[in-house]
Order: sequence, then structure tokens, then C-alpha cells
Amino acid sequence: MKICLVIVCLLLLAGCWDRQELTEIGIVAGMAIDKDPDTGEFMLTSQYLRPAAESTQTPSPDRPYLMVTTTGKTIYEVMRNANQTIERQGFFEHNKVIIISEEVARDGLLPVVDAFQRGKEVRGYVWIVIAKGAEAKKVIATKGNNISRIPANYLVRLIDNAEHTTVGINVLNYYKQTLGDGVDPVIGVLIYEEIKTEPFESVRLSGGAVFKEDKLVGFINEVETRGYNWVRGEGPVFRGALSLPSLFEKDKFITILLKEVTSQIKSEVNGEEISFTIKVEQEARITEQQATGELKTRKALIEYLKQVEEQTKKVIEQDIKLVIDKAQSEFKSDVFGFGQVLNRDHPTVWNKVKDDWAGTFSNVPYTVDVTVNITSTGLMKGPFQPKQ
Repeated sequence: MKICLVIVCLLLLAGCWDRQELTEIGIVAGMAIDKDPDTGEFMLTSQYLRPAAESTQTPSPDRPYLMVTTTGKTIYEVMRNANQTIERQGFFEHNKVIIISEEVARDGLLPVVDAFQRGKEVRGYVWIVIAKGAEAKKVIATKGNNISRIPANYLVRLIDNAEHTTVGINVLNYYKQTLGDGVDPVIGVLIYEEIKTEPFESVRLSGGAVFKEDKLVGFINEVETRGYNWVRGEGPVFRGALSLPSLFEKDKFITILLKEVTSQIKSEVNGEEISFTIKVEQEARITEQQATGELKTRKALIEYLKQVEEQTKKVIEQDIKLVIDKAQSEFKSDVFGFGQVLNRDHPTVWNKVKDDWAGTFSNVPYTVDVTVNITSTGLMKGPFQPKQ
């Protein structure tokens, strides 16, 4: 009886029927998607790791990655086609970043993202960015300013360390925003530039790519992106420094380090008119004061901090209005989620306007209410005054 029980248990054990040996797979660290100029098909450039070249035991002088480009009618097809060009089966679950060209993005990203979400070969937390002014395959192969020997790791770190002048969004959140009602996505932008000095190329993370539904309609610069992040109250908005004109000396500056921020959008319906209020609360601290001078009393210090808070408030209000006006007039794209807020607060009104929300959003009035709290001046009570 015991022998029969053991045999039955052995048959029920799953085992490692689907395991993949490391020596049989090619780990992909990054992907770039372009359009083939001759056929119009998708062109996928995958960056495969060469672990032996990074070994600490027996390091190799070889480049630690391999670039493989394949073409096909669909994303899943080009991913599979790579298996025909190298001796290892592509393994995309460790992929960290997907770079997409402007041309692909303007045609629509749902066919691209759908393959990743449906096929499950690429995880949803992977960063997605747009290559501006260059092919995506050039960006993923860049060697400019890299400390890491693997370009994909360098690009991922740029996004991980992003500050308030850019945007970070992963595949899953892009998919949710595109398919959801009342909000359009904004994606981070990588700008590729050829330069005259070594390393002769440069990539920087700057601004955002604005989408209407799933199609790229334009770009916002760093100042406008900063305003976008303040409205959304998410992402890297609390990581960044803000330089303001000094209140003590002309052509001198004070630096404000942005800390925690909270943002809330409220909708109001009055008859047929829909309006919104954006309320932002920003905490910050003073980290640098170029001007010399002295605040001799506590009252003078408090008054000085109030003036700095007012300066910061005006900058935030200006940036927010700048990006909202551009989204309304130029893009007609609700990247802030006003529609989501209206649906939450007034679902009956939303159901009436949602079919032409882009048109309604373009003319909707709004107000901006900003509060700034300077919580610290560092280790000094005021600007230093040099001794005679």
C-alpha cells in the first residue's frame, strides 16, 4: 500500500518540465522598435547580453552585448524571428527598457503594447520611451556618457534617476491609460545627438511625448513637463532642483530642492458649464544661496521665506498653465485626467460628454491653487556675509 502511495505521489509531482538552461537562452536587456523604410514592417533591435564578457572570474575583452535586428509584420513575429539569427532562444523577461521611434509612435502603439501584454514575454513594469530625432536602434546602441558597459543598463538608469523635467511610464500603465476613459498618456523622451568630440554621440532624457488615444501627437519641453508632473502629482516631480532669481542681488540665484508634493483635481458642474480646479501643495527646502547678505532677526528670516515661497508658487502656477494651455489648444489631448475626475465626481455629466471629450476638454475653464511650504533653510539662517 505504501509503495502504491509513493508511486502516485511521484506521478503527481510537476517537476521542471518547462525549465530553460542559461546556456540555451539569450537574455535580452533592451529593445528598440523602428519601421523598416523599405517595407514598412516593424524592425526590432534586441540587445542580448554576453555574460562571459562581464565575468569577474575570467573576464573577456569582447563587447558585453550583441545587437540583433529582425523585421516582421507584427511585434511577436519579429521577436520570434530573432531565434533564426542567433544560436540561443530569445529570453525577454529580463528586458528593462523599450525604445520606440517617432514613426512607430505616430502610427499608434496599441499594436506594439498589445503583443507585450497578451504574449506575457515582456513584463509590464518595463520602461517605455520615445526616441526623438533619431532611429530607436541608434539610441539603444549609444556609448556616449556610459559608465555601464551595457547601453540598456545606462538608459534604464537615466529613467530611474529622472527628475521633474521628464516622465517615466511603464508598459502596463501606458496600456491602462490608453484603454481607460478620460486620460491620455505622456511618455518619456530620449533625444539622440551626434557631437563633434569624443564619444561623438550623446543621449539625454528630456521632456515628454504627448499621445491622443494611442498615437503620438507632439512633444512638451522640460518646463512644460515639469508643469505636467505638478498637475498629475506623481512620477519624479518631487526629485529636482528649481533655480530662482535671488532677492538680494541681481544676476544671482537661489536653489530650491523640491520634496514631497500632493496634487488634487476637482471638477465642478454649474448648469452646462464644466470647470476644474487644480490644487497643488509643494514642500521644498533651500539648498543654495549665491547672494551675500545677512538676515539679522528671526522676523526678517520669516519674511524672506514667505517671499521665496511666493516666488516658487508663481513658477509652479506658470508652468501648469503653460502645459494645460498647450494641451488644450495644440494637442486637444487630456493628459491630466480631467475626464477621469469628471467621471468620478459627476458620472451622469461624463456620459453626456465622453463621446466628444477632446472637443469639450479643449475649451474647459480651470483654476490653479498652489501652496508652497519651505520646510528648511539648510544649516544657515540666511546668506553668508563675507568679512572685510
